[in-house]
Amino acid sequence: MRFPLALTAKIARHIIRHKVRRTPRFALVLQLEPLHTCNLTCTGCGRIREYSTSLKDMMSLEDCLGSAVECDAPMVSICGGEPLIYPKIEELIAGLLEQERIVPRRRPGIAHGEVEGS
Repeated sequence: MRFPLALTAKIARHIIRHKVRRTPRFALVLQLEPLHTCNLTCTGCGRIREYSTSLKDMMSLEDCLGSAVECDAPMVSICGGEPLIYPKIEELIAGLLEQERIVPRRRPGIAHGEVEGS
């Protein structure tokens, strides 16, 4: 099975609930960007140029968790510049898991395929 049964069932329940309610549009994934800051300088990435005026801006933990409640998506992808340098990342993940959200683990683009310590 490509995806775990629990994940598939949770997303299926979310879809069915909204179809029964006849919700015209609903989110399956919230892409949460708590900050735009990134500690990498990947070739071809325009993040520093595109977000030059907001690189220092950061969402509060309360705003992040409130956004997840407001969106009501079963899955929250924490993205942005480099989410692991968000000062309250552990509290954010714990809060999202407490809300029973699916939180996939992501890594910065430069580390894809690399093994730590190599």
